[in-house]
Amino acid sequence: MEPSPESAYKNVRQSLRPLPQPPAATAPERNRQSLCPLPQAPAATTPERNGYHSRGQSMDVGHPSRGYSMDPSSSAYADYSETTNTRLSPIRPNSMLLTRADSVNRRRGQTMQHSHSPFAAPDLQSLQKSSTSQLRTLSKFAENGSSDSFSITSPAQEVVGLHGRRKLQRSGGDKINGRNWMDKQRQFLQAYEYLCHIGEAKEWMEDILKREIPPIVQLEEALRDGVTLAEVVDALYPERRLRIFRSPKLQFRHSDNIAIFFRLVAEVELPENFRFELVDLYEKKNIPKVIYCIHALSFALFRRGIVDFQIGNLVGQLEFEDHELETMQKGLDKAGVSMPSFGNMGASFGLEPEPEPEPEPEPEPEPVESEEDRIDRELGENEMAIIDLQAQIRGASARMRCGDIMQDLWDSEDMKARDEVRMTRSQLQHEELGIREVQANIRGFLSRRALANQKKETKTLAGPVKDLQAAIRGMFLRNLVADDHEELWRQESSINAIQAFTRAMLTRNQISRQTEALQSSTPIWRALQAVSRGNAIRDQIRSTKKELTAHRAEITSLQALIRADAVRQEVALTLSSLEAQQASIVEVQTRIRGMLLRKSIADDLEALENETPQISKVQAFARGCLQRQQTGALLDELESHSAEIIELQSWSRGVLLRNDIGMLLGELEAEEESIIEVQAAARALLVRAKFAEKKRFFKENMEKVVKIQSFVRGRLQGEAYKSLTTGKNPPVNTVKNFVHLLNDSDFDFNEEIEFERMRKTVVQQVRQNEMAEQYIDQLDIKIALLVKNKITLDEVVKHQRNFGGHSGNLLVNTSMVSGNHFDLKALNKNSRKKLESYQQLFFTLQTQPQYLARLFKRVREQGTSEKDCKQIETLTMRLFGYAQKRREEYYLLKLIARSVKEEVDGVNSIQEYSRGNFFWSKLLSNYTRSPRDRKFLRELLGPLIQSNIIEDPALDLESDPMQIYRSAINNEELRTGRPSQRPLDIPRESAIKDPETRDMFIDHLRDLREISDQFLLALEALLPKMPYGIRFICRDTMDALCQHFPREPEDRLLQIVGNWLWKFYLQPALTAPESMGVIERQLTPLQKRNLGEVAKVLGQVASGRLFGGENIYLQPLNAYVGNAIERMRLIFSNIVSVPDAESTFDIDEFNDLYAKSKPTLYIKMGDIFSIHTLIAGDLPHICPNRDDMLREIVQELGSAKNNETEMTGVASGEIQMTLNPKLHDMEDPEAEVKALFMETKRCILYIIRIQSGPNLMEILVRPITREDDQKWHDLLREEFAAGSKTRGAYSDATTLVDIKSMSYKELKRTALENIMRLEQFGRISRRNFYQDILNAIALDIRTKSRRRVQRQRELEGVRLTLGNLSEKAEWLESQRKSYDNYIEQAMMTLQKKGKKRFLMPFTKQYNHERELERSGRKPKFGSFKYSARTLCDKGVLVSWKGHSEREWDKINLTISCDEVGVFFIEGSKGSIQIPGASAQVPMDSLLAAQFANHQYMDLFEGGMRLNVNLFLHLLYKKFYRTE
Repeated sequence: MEPSPESAYKNVRQSLRPLPQPPAATAPERNRQSLCPLPQAPAATTPERNGYHSRGQSMDVGHPSRGYSMDPSSSAYADYSETTNTRLSPIRPNSMLLTRADSVNRRRGQTMQHSHSPFAAPDLQSLQKSSTSQLRTLSKFAENGSSDSFSITSPAQEVVGLHGRRKLQRSGGDKINGRNWMDKQRQFLQAYEYLCHIGEAKEWMEDILKREIPPIVQLEEALRDGVTLAEVVDALYPERRLRIFRSPKLQFRHSDNIAIFFRLVAEVELPENFRFELVDLYEKKNIPKVIYCIHALSFALFRRGIVDFQIGNLVGQLEFEDHELETMQKGLDKAGVSMPSFGNMGASFGLEPEPEPEPEPEPEPEPVESEEDRIDRELGENEMAIIDLQAQIRGASARMRCGDIMQDLWDSEDMKARDEVRMTRSQLQHEELGIREVQANIRGFLSRRALANQKKETKTLAGPVKDLQAAIRGMFLRNLVADDHEELWRQESSINAIQAFTRAMLTRNQISRQTEALQSSTPIWRALQAVSRGNAIRDQIRSTKKELTAHRAEITSLQALIRADAVRQEVALTLSSLEAQQASIVEVQTRIRGMLLRKSIADDLEALENETPQISKVQAFARGCLQRQQTGALLDELESHSAEIIELQSWSRGVLLRNDIGMLLGELEAEEESIIEVQAAARALLVRAKFAEKKRFFKENMEKVVKIQSFVRGRLQGEAYKSLTTGKNPPVNTVKNFVHLLNDSDFDFNEEIEFERMRKTVVQQVRQNEMAEQYIDQLDIKIALLVKNKITLDEVVKHQRNFGGHSGNLLVNTSMVSGNHFDLKALNKNSRKKLESYQQLFFTLQTQPQYLARLFKRVREQGTSEKDCKQIETLTMRLFGYAQKRREEYYLLKLIARSVKEEVDGVNSIQEYSRGNFFWSKLLSNYTRSPRDRKFLRELLGPLIQSNIIEDPALDLESDPMQIYRSAINNEELRTGRPSQRPLDIPRESAIKDPETRDMFIDHLRDLREISDQFLLALEALLPKMPYGIRFICRDTMDALCQHFPREPEDRLLQIVGNWLWKFYLQPALTAPESMGVIERQLTPLQKRNLGEVAKVLGQVASGRLFGGENIYLQPLNAYVGNAIERMRLIFSNIVSVPDAESTFDIDEFNDLYAKSKPTLYIKMGDIFSIHTLIAGDLPHICPNRDDMLREIVQELGSAKNNETEMTGVASGEIQMTLNPKLHDMEDPEAEVKALFMETKRCILYIIRIQSGPNLMEILVRPITREDDQKWHDLLREEFAAGSKTRGAYSDATTLVDIKSMSYKELKRTALENIMRLEQFGRISRRNFYQDILNAIALDIRTKSRRRVQRQRELEGVRLTLGNLSEKAEWLESQRKSYDNYIEQAMMTLQKKGKKRFLMPFTKQYNHERELERSGRKPKFGSFKYSARTLCDKGVLVSWKGHSEREWDKINLTISCDEVGVFFIEGSKGSIQIPGASAQVPMDSLLAAQFANHQYMDLFEGGMRLNVNLFLHLLYKKFYRTE
C-alpha cells in the first residue's frame, strides 16, 4: 500500500499521542475523577459594563476518548499542570465546550487518542501570531485533533459563495458503496446546518443566562414550555421581577412564558418577518422560525446596545451522529416548513458582516529588534510549551523505536508462515461478505435457540424462579437494612448527642409549660389561699363565740358590777370638782346667758333684713290701697260730669287736627311736581326689580322650562297620535296634524336605495362565499389526490391560478360590481321573450306556494340524495333572495307553511308525522340561521350558559349514581394517597346507598332543577322577542294538525308542536352553543356533558312526559317536571298566538299589482336553468291539472338545455330580473273604486289643510273665503316647487285629475263629486259625516310608519348578515391561503425530471427520439413509444376493438406530453397513423376517474380501453419524478 499524505499525518499524530496511562481507578474513584474541573482559560481583563452582558473568552475543546483519564495527577500532565497552574482561570463552561449530550462525535475511522490540546487559549493564540513558521505549525498541530485540518484547502475545494464550507469529497471509507457517497453526505446537509444554528442560539442564550441549558438535539423540546425564553428576558431585565410558570408537564399556562418573550420582541421592535406565532413553538408547527427569531433578536439587542456581543457562527465547526442528523432531517421533512435564511440576517439590521481575519495593522515604529533577539524572546515566552512538546516527541521517538523492534521481530519469522498468513488474509478479504453473512446467520440461530431454551427453562422453573426472586428481594432488603444499621452505628455518637439534646429540649419545654401554667393560674391560687385563711379565722371566731355563750350569765354579772363601780367613782369625783369651782361656774353661766340673748336679737335683725322685699311689698300694697280709694272718689266725681268733659275734648282735638291738615296740604301743594316724580321713580324701580327677578329666574331654569314645554307638546302630540293609531274615528284636526307623515322625504328614498344596494351586496357575498367553498372543496380533493398519488401538482396549481387569489375574483359577472343591471335590449327577440317567461315563472313560484310545496313532498317521497336535496335547498333560497326583503320573507314563510300543510295532509296518524323527515325542515333551518335568530338565542341561552356552566368549572351534573360513586372513590384516593376501602364494582342500587354518593346525587339533581328553571324563566321573559318566522310556522303547523286530526285533543297537538320546536330550534343551540353563535369559546367535555344533562331534563319537559324506567334515577325530579310541563304548555300556547303574516308584513295578494316598484330578483343564469330543469322534471306531480298556468309557462319556455345554449352567450353571469305575473293584464273588479277612493283621499288631504271644522262634512259644505284661496295658492307653490325634496302623499297614484291646475273651488267640487259616487258604491256614508275617509287616511299613516320601522329592521338585519358573511369570507380566505402555502411548499419539493436518462442505442425508444429530433417535433416533457403488446403485458391496455391481439406486436402507441397535465396518445402501424387512433387525455380526467373508483377508461371513441391505475402509474414513472 502506497503511502499518502493523509496516512503520513495519521502516523505522525499516532506517534505524538501521550504515553500509556496507569490503569483506570475503581468506579467510585473514577466518578470522583470525572468531576475534576477542566483546564480553564484566562479570564477576560476588560471590565463588564453595568447593565450589559459581555461575552467571555472561550476556547474550542474536544472530547476525551473513552478510557482516557483527564486526571491532572497523571504522568502526561503532571509537569504541565505544575507549570501552567498559575496561568489558568475559569472560562465560561457553556461556550463551545461540547459534551456527549450535544452529540458531537468524530468520524469513524479517525480515532483520537489525544482528545484535546494541553495548551490554553492564550498560548495557542500567541503561537498562531508568531512570525516563526515552525511555532505556527506546531500550534496548529496541537490545537486541531483532525488530520483533515492539516491538509491545505485549495479554492477549488470550497463551495462557491460559502466561505468555510468544503465541497463534498469522497473519502477512503466509501469504497463499497461508491456510487451513493455524494447522496449520503448531501442528504443531511440541511439538518446539519439547522443543528449548527440551534447550537449558535444555545450558546447565545447560555451567555445571557450564565448557566447551561439542554443539549442541541433536545433544545427544541426544551423551548416549548417557554421557561428558557422567559428566563432570558428576566436575565436581560432583572428589575421587572417576571412571574415564570414552571411545571414538568407541558400545560397551556406555559403560553404565558412565551407571551413574556413576545413582549420583549415587541419592545425591541423586531420586524414581523422575524417573529413566530404561539403555535409555531407550543405545538411545534415551525420550530426553525423560533430559532430564526432568536438569531434576529440577538442582532436587535446588539444593535440597541442591550448586549455587547453578537451570536456566533458554528457552521462547519460541529459534528453530529448520523442517526441524529437523520432524525432531524425526517422531522424537518415531516413539518413541511421552509427553512429561513440565516445568512444575511446581520445586513437586515444594518450590521456589517464580520470580515475575514486580517493581519493586525502594524504598530508605530519601534526600535528595531534583531532576528536573534526576537527568536530568543519568543522561545523564552513559549519555553514551557516547547518543553512539553519535546517530552511528547521523546515519547513518540521511543514508540517508534519500539515499532522498529517489532518490525525486526516480524522480519525474522519464517517466510512460509508469513506467506500462509498473507494467503489466509487475502482469502478472508475476498470472502468477507459471505463470511459475515454466515456468521450473522450462525449468531442469529444461536441467539434464537438460546432464547427458546431460556423461555422453556423459565416456564419449567417458574416456581423456583419465583422463590429465587423472593430470596433475592429478601437478600436485597436485608442488605439495605444492614446498610442502614451500619450507617446508624457509624453515626451513633451523633445520634446520641441529638437524642440528648432532644431530651433536654423536651424537659425544658415541659418545665416551661408547667411554669407558664402556674403563672397563668396565680389569681386562682391567691383566691384559694384567701378563702382558706378566711375559713380558718371564721372557725376561730365561731369557737370563741361558742365559749362566750356558754358563760354568758357570769360574764354579764361581772360586767354589771364593774360598770356600777366605775359610775359611782365618776359621780363622786364630779361632785367634788363642782363644789370646788362654784363661783366660777356662776359667772360663766351669766356670760353664757348674755351671749345667747345677743345672738337671738342678731338673728331677729338678720331675719328682718332678709324679709325686706316682702315688707316693702306689704307697705306698697297698703299705700296702693289708700291711693285707689282716693282715685275712686275722683272718678266718681268725674263720672258725674262725663258729658261735659267729652264734649270739651272733642272740640279740642278737632281744632288741633284741622290746623295740622291745613299746614300739610299747604306743603304738599308747594312740592306737588317733585312728589309725582318720586312716585313714578319708585313705581318704575319696583317694576324693574320684579322684571329682573323674573328674568333671572327664567334664565336659571331655562332648561327645565324647555323640557316642560317639550314634554307638554310631546304629551299632546302623543295623545293625538294615539288617538290616530288606536282610536276608532280620529278627528279631523288629528289627521290634519299627521298628514305630513305620508310624504316621502329624501331620507326615505335614500334608505330604500341603501337597502337595495345592501341586498345586492348580500347576494353577491353569498355567491362569492359559495364559489369559494366550492373552490376550496375541489382544491381539497385535488390535494388529497396529490398526497395519494404523489403527483398532481400541475393540475392543482392550474386550479389555483384559475381561482385568481381572492374569492372576489370568482364572480365573472361584472354587472354586480359595476352596478349596471342586465339590459333586455342586449337580447334578441326570442331570448327576450324567454327571459320574460322566466320572470313570470319565478313570480308564479314565489307567489303560489302550492307548486314548490308539492315539489318538496315529491323530493321526500323519491328519497332524493342528500347532495341533490342540498342543491334544491340552495336554489330555493336563491329564488327567494335569502329572505332579505320583507316581501321575500313573507312568501318564503308562506311556502314553508304550505309545505307543512301538504305533508300533514299526506299522513295517516300523528306518529307518522312525528317520525317524518320533511324537506321543509331543511329550508326552515336555513332560514333560522339569520342574525335575528342568533341574537335571540344568544340573549336566551348566553347568560344561562355563561353564569351556570362556564363560570362554574367545578359544576358536575352527572345523574348516574355509578359514575358519581366512582368519582367519589377517585377523589378520595387523590386526597389521601391510599387505595379506597370501598369496592369499585358494585351495582347501582348499592352505589346510591353510599352516603357521599347520595349527597352528591341530591346536589346534582338540585342543580339540574335550578338551571332548568332558569331556562324556563328566561324563555317566559324573552318570549315576545322570539322571531316571528318560527312562531308563524308553529302556528300554521298547529292549525294544519287541528284541521287534519279534529278528534285529537288540542293539548296533545300543542305538545307535539312544542316538542318539535324544542328539538328543531332550542335543543341544538343548547347542546352546541358555540356552533350557533350563543357563546364565543369552546366548551370542555365536562361542560358539554352538563349541557346534555340539562337538555335531557328540558327535553322530557318539552315531550310532556315524566321520567320513566329508562331514567329511573331522574324520577325524583318528576314533581318539578310535572309543574314545568304546565308552564311549558302555557309557553307553547303563547308562541302559537301570533297574528297572521298579512298583517305582520302588511302584504296582500294585490300588493305587487299596486306597488310603486316591481319585485326584483338577483340570480345567476345557471340557477335559472337549474330551476327550470327541476320544475320541468316533476311537472306532472307539481301541476296535476293540464290547464294550470305553470304548465303554460313551462311549455312556452321549452327545453332548458336549449335555452341555456341560446342565452348563456348574452349574459353568463348574474342578472337582475324584474318579476311580473303571468296574467298581469287582468283587471281587478274593484280597480275603478280603489282608484276613485285614492283620488278622493288625496283631495281631502289638501282640503283639510286649508279649512278646519268639527267633521269632514262641515268642512266640505263650508263656503270658500279669500283667505282660503290664498292658502291654497301658497300650498301649491310650496308643494310643487322645483327644488322641493319631498313628495306629497299619494303622489305616485294614477289619477285622472291634475291638482296643480285646479283652483280650490274646483278641488272641493271634485272631492264632493267623488264622495257622492263613493257613497253610491257603498264605500262611505254620510251618517258618520264621511268619517270612513278619515279612517282610511289614518290607516295609511299607520301603515307608512310601520313601513319605516320595518325598513329599519330590514336594514339592521341586512347589516348583521353582511357582517356574518364577511367573517365567513375571511375564514374562507384563511383556508385558501393555507392551501396555497401547502401548494407552494409542494412546488418546491416536487420537481420535474431534469436529468437526461440513458437510452440503449438502436432500441425502439432510441430510434423514436432520434426521429422526433430530426423532424423538430420533440414534445416539451417527453415522448415514449410502446407496442400494444408491451402495454398489454404491463396491464395498461385492456382491449382494442377492431384489432386482434395477434396484430398488437405490429401496432405502436405513442404517449407524449407537450403541455402541463395534458397527454396525447396516438396509434400507428409502422410509420402510418391509424385513423381515429388519436386522443387527448387530461390528467384531471384520469384523477377524477380514479377518485370515482372507475377501473377503466375508454379512448378512441370507445374503441380502446385502458386500466386507469396502471396508466397513471406509467405516466408517473415516465413523466414525473417519483421517489
